[in-house]
Amino acid sequence: MNANEDDLTPPLGEDFYHRGVIVKLFPSNNMGVVRTESGREVRFSYDLVILSGEAKTPLDLREGEHIGYDLGWTSSGLRITKIKTYPRSAD
Repeated sequence: MNANEDDLTPPLGEDFYHRGVIVKLFPSNNMGVVRTESGREVRFSYDLVILSGEAKTPLDLREGEHIGYDLGWTSSGLRITKIKTYPRSAD
């Protein structure tokens, strides 16, 4: 990991979420995409995702933001079901 990643991700052991980055947001479609640590892109729906942490609504999410997430199976396949946001660094 480089210094920038250390600043944006919480220390290991702080929680049990997978780590990823929001790469695309589509507010008009109520959808978004997260790139996982392995490089896979997984979708989420604003209507079906549970938020915790700093973001209180899906409109608080930002592209490029490092997050924690949890996955679940839906009728549309594998989707992100929970997103945890962390405090942004004050650069």
